[in-house]
Amino acid sequence: MKKMLTLLMLSLIFCGCRSVEELSEAEKTLIREQQIGESMLEAFRKKDIERYLQYIPAGGRQLYGKKEFDKEQQEVASKLGEIVSYRFLTRLEMEPAHQLVWAVRFKSYSIKGEPVFKEALFAIVVGEVDESKKVFLFGFK
Repeated sequence: MKKMLTLLMLSLIFCGCRSVEELSEAEKTLIREQQIGESMLEAFRKKDIERYLQYIPAGGRQLYGKKEFDKEQQEVASKLGEIVSYRFLTRLEMEPAHQLVWAVRFKSYSIKGEPVFKEALFAIVVGEVDESKKVFLFGFK
Protein backbone atom coordinates (compact mmCIF):
# COMPACT_ATOMS: atom_id res chain seq x y z
CA MET A 1 0.00 0.00 0.00
CA LYS A 2 2.81 2.39 0.89
CA LYS A 3 4.58 1.68 -2.44
CA MET A 4 1.34 2.28 -4.33
CA LEU A 5 0.80 5.63 -2.60
CA THR A 6 4.40 6.64 -3.34
CA LEU A 7 4.01 5.70 -7.01
CA LEU A 8 0.78 7.66 -7.22
CA MET A 9 2.41 10.75 -5.70
CA LEU A 10 5.40 10.50 -8.05
CA SER A 11 3.17 10.12 -11.10
CA LEU A 12 1.18 13.20 -10.06
CA ILE A 13 4.34 15.20 -9.58
CA PHE A 14 5.95 14.26 -12.89
CA CYS A 15 2.83 14.16 -15.05
CA GLY A 16 1.31 17.37 -13.76
CA CYS A 17 4.33 19.62 -14.17
CA ARG A 18 4.23 22.03 -17.10
CA SER A 19 5.51 25.54 -17.29
CA VAL A 20 3.58 28.41 -18.81
CA GLU A 21 6.00 28.37 -21.75
CA GLU A 22 4.88 24.83 -22.58
CA LEU A 23 1.21 25.78 -22.88
CA SER A 24 -0.19 25.90 -26.38
CA GLU A 25 -1.54 29.15 -27.77
CA ALA A 26 -5.09 27.75 -27.42
CA GLU A 27 -4.49 26.94 -23.73
CA LYS A 28 -3.10 30.43 -23.11
CA THR A 29 -6.14 31.95 -24.83
CA LEU A 30 -8.51 29.87 -22.71
CA ILE A 31 -6.74 30.92 -19.50
CA ARG A 32 -6.91 34.59 -20.51
CA GLU A 33 -10.60 34.34 -21.41
CA GLN A 34 -11.38 32.59 -18.11
CA GLN A 35 -9.56 35.37 -16.24
CA ILE A 36 -11.74 37.95 -18.00
CA GLY A 37 -14.96 36.17 -17.00
CA GLU A 38 -13.84 35.62 -13.43
CA SER A 39 -12.78 39.25 -13.17
CA MET A 40 -16.29 40.24 -14.29
CA LEU A 41 -17.90 37.88 -11.76
CA GLU A 42 -15.79 39.28 -8.93
CA ALA A 43 -16.62 42.83 -10.03
CA PHE A 44 -20.32 41.99 -10.11
CA ARG A 45 -20.08 40.44 -6.65
CA LYS A 46 -18.32 43.56 -5.31
CA LYS A 47 -20.67 45.93 -7.21
CA ASP A 48 -17.72 47.47 -9.08
CA ILE A 49 -19.16 48.72 -12.38
CA GLU A 50 -15.84 50.05 -13.72
CA ARG A 51 -14.14 46.69 -13.36
CA TYR A 52 -17.25 44.86 -14.59
CA LEU A 53 -17.26 46.85 -17.83
CA GLN A 54 -13.52 47.08 -18.45
CA TYR A 55 -13.60 44.44 -21.23
CA ILE A 56 -16.73 45.77 -22.94
CA PRO A 57 -16.11 47.69 -26.20
CA ALA A 58 -16.91 51.42 -26.03
CA GLY A 59 -20.14 51.01 -28.01
CA GLY A 60 -21.39 48.41 -25.55
CA ARG A 61 -20.68 50.71 -22.61
CA GLN A 62 -23.05 53.26 -24.11
CA LEU A 63 -25.84 50.63 -24.05
CA TYR A 64 -25.01 49.15 -20.64
CA GLY A 65 -24.19 51.74 -18.00
CA LYS A 66 -24.71 52.37 -14.30
CA LYS A 67 -28.50 52.29 -14.57
CA GLU A 68 -28.49 48.86 -16.24
CA PHE A 69 -25.81 47.55 -13.87
CA ASP A 70 -27.79 48.64 -10.80
CA LYS A 71 -30.97 47.10 -12.22
CA GLU A 72 -29.21 43.79 -12.90
CA GLN A 73 -27.69 43.83 -9.40
CA GLN A 74 -31.14 44.30 -7.89
CA GLU A 75 -32.80 41.62 -10.05
CA VAL A 76 -30.11 39.02 -9.40
CA ALA A 77 -30.08 39.72 -5.65
CA SER A 78 -33.88 39.51 -5.37
CA LYS A 79 -34.14 36.25 -7.37
CA LEU A 80 -30.95 34.47 -6.35
CA GLY A 81 -29.20 36.23 -3.47
CA GLU A 82 -25.51 37.07 -3.12
CA ILE A 83 -22.69 35.32 -5.01
CA VAL A 84 -20.76 32.97 -2.75
CA SER A 85 -18.77 31.00 -5.34
CA TYR A 86 -18.49 30.04 -8.99
CA ARG A 87 -16.85 27.37 -11.10
CA PHE A 88 -15.88 27.35 -14.74
CA LEU A 89 -17.87 24.84 -16.78
CA THR A 90 -16.95 25.05 -20.44
CA ARG A 91 -15.91 27.04 -23.46
CA LEU A 92 -18.08 26.78 -26.55
CA GLU A 93 -16.53 27.51 -29.91
CA MET A 94 -18.36 30.11 -31.95
CA GLU A 95 -15.51 31.13 -34.24
CA PRO A 96 -14.28 33.78 -34.38
CA ALA A 97 -15.57 34.23 -30.82
CA HIS A 98 -15.97 31.91 -27.84
CA GLN A 99 -18.70 31.53 -25.26
CA LEU A 100 -17.52 30.73 -21.74
CA VAL A 101 -19.91 29.47 -19.09
CA TRP A 102 -19.71 29.36 -15.28
CA ALA A 103 -22.02 27.90 -12.65
CA VAL A 104 -22.52 30.62 -10.04
CA ARG A 105 -23.68 29.74 -6.54
CA PHE A 106 -25.83 32.21 -4.63
CA LYS A 107 -26.91 32.38 -1.02
CA SER A 108 -30.15 33.86 0.23
CA TYR A 109 -32.40 33.19 3.21
CA SER A 110 -35.78 31.56 3.58
CA ILE A 111 -38.67 33.22 5.42
CA LYS A 112 -37.54 31.28 8.51
CA GLY A 113 -34.06 32.79 8.18
CA GLU A 114 -32.43 29.55 7.02
CA PRO A 115 -29.75 29.73 4.31
CA VAL A 116 -30.91 28.77 0.81
CA PHE A 117 -28.48 28.10 -2.02
CA LYS A 118 -29.27 28.47 -5.72
CA GLU A 119 -27.22 28.25 -8.88
CA ALA A 120 -27.41 30.07 -12.19
CA LEU A 121 -25.29 30.21 -15.31
CA PHE A 122 -23.12 33.19 -16.16
CA ALA A 123 -21.90 33.41 -19.75
CA ILE A 124 -19.71 35.73 -21.75
CA VAL A 125 -18.94 35.83 -25.47
CA VAL A 126 -15.33 36.87 -26.05
CA GLY A 127 -13.71 37.92 -29.30
CA GLU A 128 -10.74 39.93 -30.44
CA VAL A 129 -10.81 43.60 -31.40
CA ASP A 130 -7.64 45.50 -32.27
CA GLU A 131 -5.54 42.60 -30.94
CA SER A 132 -7.17 42.60 -27.50
CA LYS A 133 -9.89 40.44 -25.98
CA LYS A 134 -13.32 42.06 -25.65
CA VAL A 135 -16.63 40.83 -24.25
CA PHE A 136 -19.54 41.26 -26.65
CA LEU A 137 -22.32 39.54 -24.70
CA PHE A 138 -22.56 38.74 -21.00
CA GLY A 139 -25.09 37.92 -18.34
CA PHE A 140 -26.82 35.45 -16.06
CA LYS A 141 -29.13 32.76 -17.38
